[in-house]
Amino acid sequence: MFSKNLGAKILLIAILGSSIALPLVASAASGWSTPNLWGTPPGFWGPLVSCTGNYLPTNSDGSTPNPCTSLCDLIDTAINIIYFGMTLAIFIIAPVMIVIGGIMIMLSGANPGMLESGKKTLTATVIGLFIVLCAYLIVNTTITVLNISGVGGFGNNACTTTS
Repeated sequence: MFSKNLGAKILLIAILGSSIALPLVASAASGWSTPNLWGTPPGFWGPLVSCTGNYLPTNSDGSTPNPCTSLCDLIDTAINIIYFGMTLAIFIIAPVMIVIGGIMIMLSGANPGMLESGKKTLTATVIGLFIVLCAYLIVNTTITVLNISGVGGFGNNACTTTS
C-alpha cells in the first residue's frame, strides 16, 4: 500500500520533527534559555571615526566629545575603517558570494558554462577571504614596526607614539 518514496518521506519528516522538538522540550523542562545571537554580532560595526573636531562644544546629552588631538586619533580611525571593511567582507559579502556560487553549481544541470562560473565564484571567494585575513596580519605588523602601542585591537583606544 505504501510506496517506497512515501515511507522515506515519512521517516525524513519524523527525524526532522524530532530533531526540532526534542531540544525545545528539553530546554523548556530545564529552564534553559537560548542565547541571544543577535544582541552583539561579531566583528567591528563602528564607530568608524574615533574622535571629533574641536568645533562641537557638547553632545546632545551634555557630555564633551573626544577631540582629535594627535596622530594616534588618525591612525585609530584608519584602523577602524579597515576593520569595518574586513567585517563586511567576512560576515556579509563572502557568505552571499558562497551562496551565489553554490546556487550556480546546483542549477547548472547540463550547462558546463554555468558550472564553471559557479566554481570560479567559489574559488574567487575563498581567495578573497584569504586576502582579507592576510590584511589583518599586514595592518598589525605595520603598527608593530612603526612602534605604535595601544592601537590595533577592537575597542582599544589607548594610543601612545614613541620615536
